[in-house]
Amino acid sequence: MISCFTQASSRLKRLVLEQLRARAYVPRNIVIKPNWVLHETDTAFPINALVTDARVIEATVEACLHLYPKAESIVVGDCPLQYANWPLMCRQSGLDAVIERLSKSSDGKVVFRDLRKDVFRKDEHNFLATSGDEHGDPKGYREVELGTRSHLEPISDQSERFAVNDYSSAVTSSNHRQGSHRYLVSQTVLDADLFINVPKWKSHQKSGITCALKNLVGINGDKAYLPHFRKGAPKWGGDEYRDENRWLYLAQTHLRERFQKRSQLAYKLLKPGWELIKRVRGIETRLDNPKAAPKSFYVAGGAWYGNETIWRMIYDLNLIVQCVDAEGMLQPTPQRSYFCIADGLISGEGNGPLQPLPKETDWLVCGSDPFEIDSALSWFMGFDPNKLPIIARRSQFTGLGWGDFELTGLTVELDGQPLKALESSINFHFVPPPGWRDHIER
Repeated sequence: MISCFTQASSRLKRLVLEQLRARAYVPRNIVIKPNWVLHETDTAFPINALVTDARVIEATVEACLHLYPKAESIVVGDCPLQYANWPLMCRQSGLDAVIERLSKSSDGKVVFRDLRKDVFRKDEHNFLATSGDEHGDPKGYREVELGTRSHLEPISDQSERFAVNDYSSAVTSSNHRQGSHRYLVSQTVLDADLFINVPKWKSHQKSGITCALKNLVGINGDKAYLPHFRKGAPKWGGDEYRDENRWLYLAQTHLRERFQKRSQLAYKLLKPGWELIKRVRGIETRLDNPKAAPKSFYVAGGAWYGNETIWRMIYDLNLIVQCVDAEGMLQPTPQRSYFCIADGLISGEGNGPLQPLPKETDWLVCGSDPFEIDSALSWFMGFDPNKLPIIARRSQFTGLGWGDFELTGLTVELDGQPLKALESSINFHFVPPPGWRDHIER
């Protein structure tokens, strides 16, 4: 059973401590995995709706120090987007003061790390240049082979279509083909015997929602290993964008990949043309007003309800955390303890994960089955979990125990009182991502 707490910000540290104390963990190496996807790049999409709240991270670290004094290490880490400015994100979110205090008071036992293998910075023309900021896993990375246990295996005959925006599709498809599916996982994560997932509760343009399940994307050191969609429209065998306007999307994505990211001159020449097309056709790429979501919103890159690729990749990463050992080998039994503390103090709605609009929910949600957490929270968001592939396909999860329940019987404790989640009238009426609007609401 999962535990949901309302008005959580006023009693945060006590709640986190009590939830962890109720579990019989005796860890040696602890990894705390927040959501540090990106720094605030636009005040319309504030940092408090974008990344895991520093208060939740602080409460989790302090509870671990109190409950597990014999633990050898507590690492707080994530792999943000390649162009995320992690030091700036820490300052914007108030995490920098937490890092300084806890690093000193723990005598080095607590370490905060940007676990990305490579880090870049965007210049004024959106071109990427190598960043000198400290980053990376000092223990390195391990290629984890899932083979036919991968959830991508049933569609691996289309591996040449696997892609993720802004990363090499050649790297993506070369690591995922029939019979072989590889991920580049942080060794620090694999060494953990207690993995505490601390996600942000928000909507997500590619998976519908992001919380417990989707947050595990950040255990992988190079996002080029992560198929997010299959290139093209459904009529062409892909799920990158809808059939409607597919020729426009094909032209835009092809030109962007071939010219814009390789030549500043091409970028300057092509950008005015794309801006003109957007004006003429009324295409929007920002969702500032949740009550005025345009039907002509730009929906590409797998950012729609027909994406049947991303949930498979997400399931793979959850399988890795559950059943892959420190040597990178997939085992038949769980290899570490898992617990989730979901940050819903200020949640994110609309065009998440990078353009979330803040939603005042003030909830904290805890549990040990990520499918239960995401199922209950999607219902409370006002979404039907049966219409979200990331939840609805849970019977296909090849791990152990997680997701083995009927939605009609899913019970949560709300401030200590049990209730059937799908019988609850609680509805925060989250604005869905534009590509999911009118398809997932309950």
